[in-house]
Amino acid sequence: MNTYTVRPDDGGPLPVVIMLMDAPGVREGLREICRRISQSGYYVLLPNLYYRSTREFVCGPTRNHPDGEANLKRMFGLMETLSNAKVAADTGAVLDVLPTLPDAKPGKVGLVGYCMSGAFVTAAAAKHPDRIGCFASYYGTRLITDKPDSPHLMLGDITAEGYYAFAEHDTYVPLSDVAKFERLLASAPFPSKVETEVGTHHGYAFSDRGNLNEAAREKHYERMLALYRRHLG
Repeated sequence: MNTYTVRPDDGGPLPVVIMLMDAPGVREGLREICRRISQSGYYVLLPNLYYRSTREFVCGPTRNHPDGEANLKRMFGLMETLSNAKVAADTGAVLDVLPTLPDAKPGKVGLVGYCMSGAFVTAAAAKHPDRIGCFASYYGTRLITDKPDSPHLMLGDITAEGYYAFAEHDTYVPLSDVAKFERLLASAPFPSKVETEVGTHHGYAFSDRGNLNEAAREKHYERMLALYRRHLG
């Protein structure tokens, strides 16, 4: 599982954050976010979740482009090779290797996931409650499905604090789904917070996907880093 890593130059041991990618793949827009988190004193790891299929994938243009439909088809095909169980296991593999990294601080780690990985960080937090200190999900999709591995069915196994942020305008996650998920969180055993960013669209924290909202992106860093400070140091 090829993994991008970044940490401050002054060494460790440093608290660890694992970022789980969105569907378009590991690209500069995600590495940019990793570097920003790292600047606050964290050792950040960004694994390629498509490693079973390809070592490198970055989705090409999907809007107003002759290859847009083909690019989307390939991306969705790769998405379907993943599952909550697979990514929870992959997260466990990353957790298992952390003791071999001299700059990685022992103890619980933080997670962050975007889009498809909102479900994955939820599943990973449920699967590894003794090793996940906190997690954040931004415009997470497929949090409530009719499948037996739906993330909403795993909420009772989570102990870490969770933060969920959604876009006001999101065809993948309508506000009715956000409200339903928030009601489920209210009866879950772990501390959580849900926020919907007014005026934003899906992908608002990304510099490269066409829906960047500067104010919401900065708030996404503020909320995430505050969560890590509370639980990771």
